[in-house]
Amino acid sequence: MTPSRKTSRRVALYARYSTDMQNPMSIEDQYRIVERYAQQRGWIVVARFSDSAISGSMSLSRPGFQELSDALPSKAFEVVLAESLDRLSRDQEHAARFYKAARQSKVDIYTPARGRIDAMTLGLSSTMNAIFLEDLADKTRRGLEGRVAKGFSGGGRVYGYTQGTDERGAPIKGALAIDGIEAAVVRRIFRDYAAGRSPIAIASALNDDGIPSPSVGTERASSGHWKQNTINGNRARGTGILNNELYIGRRVWNRLSYGKDYQTEKRRSTLNPESEWRRVEVPELRIVDQELWDTVKARQESQAKRRSKVASTDPHHLSSGQSLRRRKYLLSGLLHCGLCGGKMTVAGSGRYKAYYCADAKEKGKSVCEGFRGLKEARASELVLSALRSELMHPQAYAAFRESFRKHLVQSQGAAEDTLRLHDARVRDLETRHRNLLQAVETGDFAAAIVERLNAVDAELKEMKGKRGQIVPPTVELPGNLPELYREMVGNLAAALSDEAVAGRAADELHELVERVDVHWDDAAAGHRLEVSGNLLEMLRKSAPRDLDAVRGNIFAEVGCGSRI
Repeated sequence: MTPSRKTSRRVALYARYSTDMQNPMSIEDQYRIVERYAQQRGWIVVARFSDSAISGSMSLSRPGFQELSDALPSKAFEVVLAESLDRLSRDQEHAARFYKAARQSKVDIYTPARGRIDAMTLGLSSTMNAIFLEDLADKTRRGLEGRVAKGFSGGGRVYGYTQGTDERGAPIKGALAIDGIEAAVVRRIFRDYAAGRSPIAIASALNDDGIPSPSVGTERASSGHWKQNTINGNRARGTGILNNELYIGRRVWNRLSYGKDYQTEKRRSTLNPESEWRRVEVPELRIVDQELWDTVKARQESQAKRRSKVASTDPHHLSSGQSLRRRKYLLSGLLHCGLCGGKMTVAGSGRYKAYYCADAKEKGKSVCEGFRGLKEARASELVLSALRSELMHPQAYAAFRESFRKHLVQSQGAAEDTLRLHDARVRDLETRHRNLLQAVETGDFAAAIVERLNAVDAELKEMKGKRGQIVPPTVELPGNLPELYREMVGNLAAALSDEAVAGRAADELHELVERVDVHWDDAAAGHRLEVSGNLLEMLRKSAPRDLDAVRGNIFAEVGCGSRI
């Protein structure tokens, strides 16, 4: 067979490797193979293009490939030479588009194994590459599912954990172990949120305390600071510290599916139906106790319900923040008209402020006849009186006593975590202090170094001085707890009626009271209030025989109120 005639053609080389697992030297290896092929044919290499650690299914995000594509019309070369066709692209559409652009610019595509690439070779090769990618994805998915079923991790590092090791201390791939310091931070976040702090306030406090964020030491690190989204995340997708079920010893896999946007080529995720999720219990990885987790979930649910109260005429949710604004009055949103069931609103000013049926006042008697107004101060007094009465029941005190005990236990755990984080911060400062001191001792007297050394030294002394103040409380109920409880209940009205805390008090009251139905009783010449709520339901369940009628009927003389 007669060897092909050598012609001096100008050649552009392209090389690519797809992942960090491949040796970057493979770029040079590919160049060596194709350069030998070009040399054998007397071709002249005039340009080299390459992409490192980028998948062949991508096109827009490969700068080397884009430069090669942009250079096709320049007439700077007549041949594009790659080690194999899948180095150029594994995507059928991208490969076909590049082939058409090359043909239009009268540039041939060659590989050492197949020689000149024609349309048929391109079609067959691209199809096989696409099948390879789908098969690889399926195999990877099956492998991960098997690992998760055995209790191993199916993803990357999770904040609060470190890599697990065997009895010899050797790392076990996919195994996790609790990181004591980060676990303390996780519990702190949960406690703070359960106590009513917002995610942005929690993030700010963590940054103020110099606690490293989950992104520190990763490629995702931008500022290295905590952000509210790191804490809050997305409930449905299970993202964010507050939504990670691994913290209660449950690994959830296949919650999301990942794919590539065909236009932007960026990775995107889609929430799978819950029936496709895979849950595996891993109790040894629990960081947060169930009660604290449930408290956080209840608050998230409450916040979500309040956000959802948006007018149907507001498709862009521009007024969604209104539902989260502080209530002006203690009973705002709780009182309902006993005749029509509509909301009651406050009208008037000063001591004449009273609740009226909004429908009767605004729509007239054809909608609701209405009745005398209930003075705002009197309404608050009556509702709080009903709560006081129920709170003095033995079952209510028993619930309070148990809650108080749990609070002491949680406070002790919180103090222990605070102490652990404090000591970790001291160790970090001591290391930085040693390094800065060593720099000064070796002759580096730069003003910035000395200034930083003095600052670290001052903070270190301050932190060491604070350690004695962090003392975990003793889990022991005070002997005068019954007296404290009676005093607390007795002061309930005064505490919740304080104008300085009216908004927060109203929020808390809404957790206890579901609604208050207001009726007018002609015979008694007064209002009758029916109070329904979570506290009363709790007492009903705890003592059904003792509390046959949990709804409280309260009568009050109103005096001269205007009928509407």
